[in-house]
Amino acid sequence: MAGKPEKLDMNGISQIKNKIKRSELFAQLKKQKKEKQKKERKKRQLERKELGDKAPPIKVPRTIENTREADETMVAKDDTEVLEDVATDEFASYFNNEKTPLICITTNEKPNPRGWAFARELAKIIPGAKYYKRQHFELRKIISYCAQRGYTDVLVVNEDKDEVNGLIHCHLPIGPTAYYKVSSLRLMKEMHKPGKFSTHKPELILNNFNTRLGHTVGRMFACLFPQEPNFRGRRVITFHNQRDFIFFRQHRYVFDLEDEDNDGKPDAHLD
Repeated sequence: MAGKPEKLDMNGISQIKNKIKRSELFAQLKKQKKEKQKKERKKRQLERKELGDKAPPIKVPRTIENTREADETMVAKDDTEVLEDVATDEFASYFNNEKTPLICITTNEKPNPRGWAFARELAKIIPGAKYYKRQHFELRKIISYCAQRGYTDVLVVNEDKDEVNGLIHCHLPIGPTAYYKVSSLRLMKEMHKPGKFSTHKPELILNNFNTRLGHTVGRMFACLFPQEPNFRGRRVITFHNQRDFIFFRQHRYVFDLEDEDNDGKPDAHLD
């Protein structure tokens, strides 16, 4: 006589010695959890729809970012020490409109097509940026050459085993210099129905650069772009810092004049 199927749990599955059987049961357990979560989500949605305005607020998931406790590395808006530092730091001339960004972009020696394409795309994304072939020049000679000719920053695309894995960012003439690891890179030609590049100066969004180090890195990114964006171009560049990963996105937004809200203002959509 067949009995009821045993309830699956991680402790029981981990005791099974057969790897194939263990994988099958683990897949079943994962499927059961997803189905249970889906049913609970639908139930909550129906309850919220029935209650209407009386529905309880949506729970905000706990993340590392929203549960992080403020410490001495966090920068406050009215921190006088930070304000004094930024008034005389390496980027002060840019923020005082004394310098216009002029960027030199190059690669490592003998780049593969993917690294070359990434460098060329950076030159299109950043206004005032110029791409130069690396050839066999040493990096210190490139830095010296650019500093003498008024360049404000140098970006060097680095590769390892034919894959783009890093980006060197040197602010001229006296630094600082940062090295960013590059991962999850997607070139424009690899995207589904990509938009066209625009030559308009973009709006810049720097999000969550709240620590002293993050504040400096955010100012380094800001120095790459002109301070006066062309709003007519509807172009936005975003650097979002989360868990010490910096996510880069480029968007163009459009105004949907046919779909207006209650205040008579058009909705904006990202493309």
